[in-house]
Amino acid sequence: MNILTFFIPPIMGGLIALFTNWLAIRMLFRPHTEKRVFGIKVPFTPGLIPKEWDRLAKRLSKAISTRLLTPDLLAKELSDPSLWPLPDMTVGEAMAKLGMETPEAWKEPISTKMKEAADKLLPKAFEAIPTLPETHPWLDEKLAAFTYKVIDENTGGLTGLFISKKKIYKSIKDGLFEYLSQDENQDIVREKIHTAIDTLLEHDFIEETILTFHIRDGLTQLIYKEKHALERVLEIMAKYLSQHIPVQAMIEHKLASFDVAEAEEIILSVAGRELKMIVLLGGVLGFMIGLILPLL
Repeated sequence: MNILTFFIPPIMGGLIALFTNWLAIRMLFRPHTEKRVFGIKVPFTPGLIPKEWDRLAKRLSKAISTRLLTPDLLAKELSDPSLWPLPDMTVGEAMAKLGMETPEAWKEPISTKMKEAADKLLPKAFEAIPTLPETHPWLDEKLAAFTYKVIDENTGGLTGLFISKKKIYKSIKDGLFEYLSQDENQDIVREKIHTAIDTLLEHDFIEETILTFHIRDGLTQLIYKEKHALERVLEIMAKYLSQHIPVQAMIEHKLASFDVAEAEEIILSVAGRELKMIVLLGGVLGFMIGLILPLL
């Protein structure tokens, strides 16, 4: 009888601890919806996680977007050469494999698009050129230094005794600005750019340069020999994406759209073993406490 009296408390303590821990974990997820009896809400329904799921989705999405999917991490991962599946073929072979049209079929559309783009940009360029010395003084200094160098190379070192290189540069600059301010000269520049575009395409630039570009060799060289430049480009891309794509909102929307049962399944698949260990540990502690109490 004394033996039973000694073992009943630890056994009961262990069983109670097992049950309460199991019930507490169960109540994290269940029930999935609010329960009512005679119109009165049953306490602790729905479970803690279903009840707070919207708030948890916001906090999880914020944590993922600010600590996991960061621009630096994306740039680092994307710059790993082992992640790039590099096809062993040229651009032309890849296009043929994909059933894309031959260059002759899209030369004209490319030429038209390039000319349209030039026509849109040139008016802004003509308008901005006279203000370049003020908006970009470093460019003005570079052009001036280049002009002085050309003058010295062609007239000798004694030029400065007789003429002012600054006045010559200013005359050239003012003359250029005045030339580009006239509509007829702007039309000449526009026509020359159109001619350059046609010449570029007529000289088989696409066939000889783009279509013969070997994808694997070219990208391998870029990745390994110009790795720092590639990492910088990818870093800029990643930061741009992180700033313009609402990663946090996308993750939050996806999490919020999860069915509570689906969320429970995901959580249990990740931490199910640990939760079972918590239940067992609670049972062990309950047993030990029940074992010690009769001795106090």
